[in-house]
Amino acid sequence: MTGGPGNVLVAVIGRPNVGKSTLVNRLAGRREAISHESAGVTRDRIEVPVKWRGRSFKLVDTGGLPLRPRGMESAIVAQARRAIDAAHAILFVVDARVGVTEEDLRVAREMRRQLSPVIVVANKIDSEAQEPSAAELFKLGLGEPVPVSALHGRGTGELLDRLLGLLPAAVADQPPVEDEVRFCLVGRPNVGKSSLFNRLVREERAVVHDQPGTTRDAVDSVTELAGRPVRFIDTAGLRRAVKTRDVEYYGLVRTIRAIDSSHVALLVVDAAQGLTSEDKRIAARVAEAGRGLVAALSKWDLVPSEKRAPLLVDLERDLQLIPGTPVIRTSAVTGVGVTRIPGALLGVHASWVRRVSTAEANRALVSALATHPPPRHTGRILYGTQVSAGPPTFVLFGSGEPAPSYRRYLENVLRREFGLNGVPIRMSFRSRPPRRGHQPGHSR
Repeated sequence: MTGGPGNVLVAVIGRPNVGKSTLVNRLAGRREAISHESAGVTRDRIEVPVKWRGRSFKLVDTGGLPLRPRGMESAIVAQARRAIDAAHAILFVVDARVGVTEEDLRVAREMRRQLSPVIVVANKIDSEAQEPSAAELFKLGLGEPVPVSALHGRGTGELLDRLLGLLPAAVADQPPVEDEVRFCLVGRPNVGKSSLFNRLVREERAVVHDQPGTTRDAVDSVTELAGRPVRFIDTAGLRRAVKTRDVEYYGLVRTIRAIDSSHVALLVVDAAQGLTSEDKRIAARVAEAGRGLVAALSKWDLVPSEKRAPLLVDLERDLQLIPGTPVIRTSAVTGVGVTRIPGALLGVHASWVRRVSTAEANRALVSALATHPPPRHTGRILYGTQVSAGPPTFVLFGSGEPAPSYRRYLENVLRREFGLNGVPIRMSFRSRPPRRGHQPGHSR
């Protein structure tokens, strides 16, 4: 959900709590942006694809434009202004029931200086009887407002029709999602994911603040690595479900969705705090989803030099929840180690999509079975084959499923032989009569 070259972008702006995210979800026809009755829920630029009458464009949901931003609000406003600068058209959302406020007038003055066309959206007009209240919005000086109810969908078709008349045709399409390499950044709140994300995409794409839980939605951006498009997804911090409430719950849902839609996850761990039980749970969730894993030890520059060597040994050992997981020491502030992350992610991705021929798999199994035969009660393993990639999945045929220890042995053999480091290997066993020529140990 990012604006690459050739994408048509529509910025959705306005003061806080006028229904911008609700409008984005309504126009997209699905719940993409977090919508909540609390003010200031949206903080980053959230881009949502929309199709209408055969045309495609992206809505860019933004945080509010408060009159006097303070603290983190200043970073949110900066993100909104980037969206405005990149937009081909702008939807200026106003709460028609409240009427024109001082904040609306200030935003309108700024919008009148924009080169991109602006549509005033008179939101919260839930019935025909309320439509006259939209007339007050003419005083904004931006033309005729479009009355809509984002909550109920009233008037949104007319809004989309008017918007299409102002948009250019896309000069290029996004590559199909199947062609993209997708990486997500996951971890606990306030471990430096957004700072690292901005460095990786080479843009101030996500709001960075020292307040825990700054990122609430999944924010992503496409960049190019090794000559191919790569999508990085920054996510909200994951914490235990019992500690997740209200708005945080939606961030949790989107983080899990981001993991499931990615190929490799970058687990960001606060090196100064060490690996926590929550970090391990997140890594386990990545493995359960069948995704590759790379670990970044963030804030490494804050670890005292005398503690670094023993800490690295401990962390590298504890982070092998998926064997062979690359562990990289980083600092998003100084940039140390950040340049090593893309190579590690691409390497794990290559393992994740690796396909092994049946002949290669059986050669490895022949050697493994000869070195350590399966326990007597298990019976013979006749042959094996890889049935899918992403993650690598093997089916072994024989007379029964071996004990977990022998299963791990076979998995480690396959991992070592074919360089499947940092990715979960799925393996299943099926009973099947012997077939001549397919037995790993068969000889003529």
